[in-house]
Amino acid sequence: MPLRGKTESTPAVAWEYALKLLTYRPRSEGEMMRRLQARGFASRIVTATVNKLKEVGLLDDERFACDLATYRLATRPVGRIRLQQELQQRGVTPQLAAATVKDLLTPETEMAAARKLAQKYRRRPGEDDRRFSRRLARFLWQRGYDGEIIRGVLAEIHTRDNIDRHR
Repeated sequence: MPLRGKTESTPAVAWEYALKLLTYRPRSEGEMMRRLQARGFASRIVTATVNKLKEVGLLDDERFACDLATYRLATRPVGRIRLQQELQQRGVTPQLAAATVKDLLTPETEMAAARKLAQKYRRRPGEDDRRFSRRLARFLWQRGYDGEIIRGVLAEIHTRDNIDRHR
């Protein structure tokens, strides 16, 4: 909602609005800039406000990205592709998002999370292997796992299924 009068578009009002936004949840620099601009503040006021927030330690994109990624992986695990996209949607730069994901999500932990998701995914009654594999692959792909991880999980499932059938 744009500001109604010029008298309300001051650095003090922008500062108060930014603090109000931060009481709800942490924000990235990009997200804060978008919110302040959408509220109708001039570019110089937005820049000054964001710089002041950074100076006092209320805006820190590295901490924001790390905290958000850690929370996301703990609550609803996703693959590196989706996690990086979600960070960028929240205003984190692509470089910082990639670095954060690389630091937090090793190939081993990503594979373990994909395995855990695949174990919860159930085969429909009478469903053949090919159809189940396609559905599971699509499920994992939609959660941001890359082809290499998906192929590895499918190979493990097929190996396990073949061993179970021959018992």
